[in-house]
Amino acid sequence: MLTRLFCILLLLPVFPAHANEPGEFAEAREVFLRAVDGDRRAVRDATLRFRTLSAAHPQEAVFIAYLGACTTLQGRDGTNNIERRRLTEEGLREIDRALALAVGAEQDPVRYLDAALVAANSYIHVPSFFNRYDDARRLVREILAHPGFERMADAYRAAAYMAAALLAQGDRDEEAYVQYLRLSVEADPEGRDGRLASGLLAEG
Repeated sequence: MLTRLFCILLLLPVFPAHANEPGEFAEAREVFLRAVDGDRRAVRDATLRFRTLSAAHPQEAVFIAYLGACTTLQGRDGTNNIERRRLTEEGLREIDRALALAVGAEQDPVRYLDAALVAANSYIHVPSFFNRYDDARRLVREILAHPGFERMADAYRAAAYMAAALLAQGDRDEEAYVQYLRLSVEADPEGRDGRLASGLLAEG
């Protein structure tokens, strides 16, 4: 179960402030979801979509973060260890760059929190030898403690609590794991992460 959970990159419901075509972004995220679930064609499609969005909005941290996450998925699907490592490292560099941009724009809490959660989930997703687990833990703590967190969309908060649950399970903290799953359900019971959390709680 742990391996399956760690392969879930959680999608964000809030559109970046500078996106001219939010529908295009929504479509790209849907393709990204299929890519996360293992559709290799969707990985290529999502990469192209987020590359296009990033080119049109070069300072939009969320687009860059998703593009980096797409590249780490390419690394996941690489044909050999050298290619997998190269692509994952390339994706992480883009995610790090996105996070730096987002921190620089922290006066815009939606922009910052969006990019931070993409980064955190990407750090959770990559293999442990990339040493990003502590970074993921730090980011999730920052997200949950951020003064703008409670004003974020229900689906966003559910996704953040799910990320916290994954980290708690990785730390073998069963009490915190269950607590965060319950918070995810409470935040968005009918959403993707709320429904996933409900199913995991039912599994015991």
